[in-house]
Amino acid sequence: MLRALIVEDNRFFREAFKTSLQERVPSVIIEAAGSGEEALQKIDGAPPDLIFTDMRLAGMNGLELAKKMKKDFPGIRIAMLTGYDFPEYRRVASQHGMDRFFVKDSLDWKEIEEFVQDIPKNNR
Repeated sequence: MLRALIVEDNRFFREAFKTSLQERVPSVIIEAAGSGEEALQKIDGAPPDLIFTDMRLAGMNGLELAKKMKKDFPGIRIAMLTGYDFPEYRRVASQHGMDRFFVKDSLDWKEIEEFVQDIPKNNR
């Protein structure tokens, strides 16, 4: 079974995203964290198959989290969630190992579903 982790400091967005993802892809086990540090505690050596992370987090930001996770677990898939659709954000996200980039105020749930369902079966 596919496991996902949502890392988002805005509790309302985090819960809404989790609920929507669960409704659209019910086979995914979803956990949530409010910071990069909390995400690392939840992972504790057993990473999820997929992480959705906000770029701007207090403490360890989403870029730092992605860089660490890709170093420790190269097969993990990571998607950036951000409210800012700037070319430089996309470039930096890609440089830090992000597999996808989603803008919060214009989420395309079909793209998100395809991204989740496209995770290689050997990662599951």
